[in-house]
Amino acid sequence: MSPSFDTSPNVLFETRVRAVRRPSPGFVRLTLTGPRLDVFAPYGLDQRIKILIPDGGYPAVFDEDLLPEARWRSRWRELPAAERPTMRSYTPSAVRPGPREVDLDFFVHTRPGPASAWALSAREGERVLVSGPDARRGRPTHGIQWEPGPATRVLIAGDETAFPAIRNIVSTLGPSVRAEIFLEVEDGADAGAVGSPLDGRTVTVRRLPGGDPAGPLFGEIDAWARSYGAGAAALGTGFYAWLATESTRVARLRDRLRDAGIAPDRLHAQGYWHDRIRTSRVS
Repeated sequence: MSPSFDTSPNVLFETRVRAVRRPSPGFVRLTLTGPRLDVFAPYGLDQRIKILIPDGGYPAVFDEDLLPEARWRSRWRELPAAERPTMRSYTPSAVRPGPREVDLDFFVHTRPGPASAWALSAREGERVLVSGPDARRGRPTHGIQWEPGPATRVLIAGDETAFPAIRNIVSTLGPSVRAEIFLEVEDGADAGAVGSPLDGRTVTVRRLPGGDPAGPLFGEIDAWARSYGAGAAALGTGFYAWLATESTRVARLRDRLRDAGIAPDRLHAQGYWHDRIRTSRVS
């Protein structure tokens, strides 16, 4: 059964590409502008929004601005499969309601997916439909998975696709929170995409070694679990972990922390992308 989106605060915003930049070798940053982005809520953290990729334009059913999520998804589902715009989830890097701007950072994989391939070819003035939170509709926690509660010790781990969310999350941490952060990054220059909020935090950066199907994050998390897992588990609500990377890899990270005694409600693990070529070779 499909989930209900009747109570979602998200609406479909009409936007245009205002600027295209390369903030680091692996990232493309698109600044979007639109007449109603003044009500696009800047909730930050790991807020999940949807992008309808403009592959040759959009069907006329999307010409109505600020369509509620339940309505635009219904129209999307009713289209023939070949006419549906490709849909992908992203976390905004920045939201500026005043000048009506939203920044989106796209990490460009070695084998670009539909979203990053489009971002590489995007041009100023190009139309883009984005489903995000309308501040007037409330529900500021909708689409946010970061729920540390009273935790004073947190573990954060992710690859480049998670850097916008990690940057947003770390910028909100209070001075009493001890944060251990593992960034999986192939090109060290891309680590700068996380930004200055990491200053004064415990940060470990690992370059992606070729030929490692599990990714270096598993080795780091496994070593962390052996040394600190039991102590973190004993903290109860005083500890929280947030993990985001390729979908099959993040499952291994989650299971390793659970094996170390971390309670399921003190752990969020989410696949931010799927390496379909690698997994198809394994299957």
